[in-house]
Amino acid sequence: MANHENQAITTGIGSKPTGATRPRRASLDNPACQLGRTYLALSESRSWLMLHELAAEIRKRFDRLDSEAAISARLRDLRRQHGLIVESRRRGDSAAHEYRLIRLAPARRQTDALGMLQ
Repeated sequence: MANHENQAITTGIGSKPTGATRPRRASLDNPACQLGRTYLALSESRSWLMLHELAAEIRKRFDRLDSEAAISARLRDLRRQHGLIVESRRRGDSAAHEYRLIRLAPARRQTDALGMLQ
């Protein structure tokens, strides 16, 4: 029997997998997950970062080795799933891109804007 067959998880109809725990949901302020490390490193940077520079920053701050491909995927997650603005531009004449996170000013509450109209 192959090794992966020994690790199969059996499920019943309408039941949760037995012997498996649900992974914690990735949050932006959680340095234990890749998404959190990417967000924290990028959000606290004051300059544009290339993928290898972002990987080095994560390694320095969190002592974790996240690949450039994984970081690139997390940048897409920040854009698509979390609605953050991650800007990208080419560095000089190179084909390589550099990234930064846009910090938005807090939005005005709707009641404040309506009060200004009256």
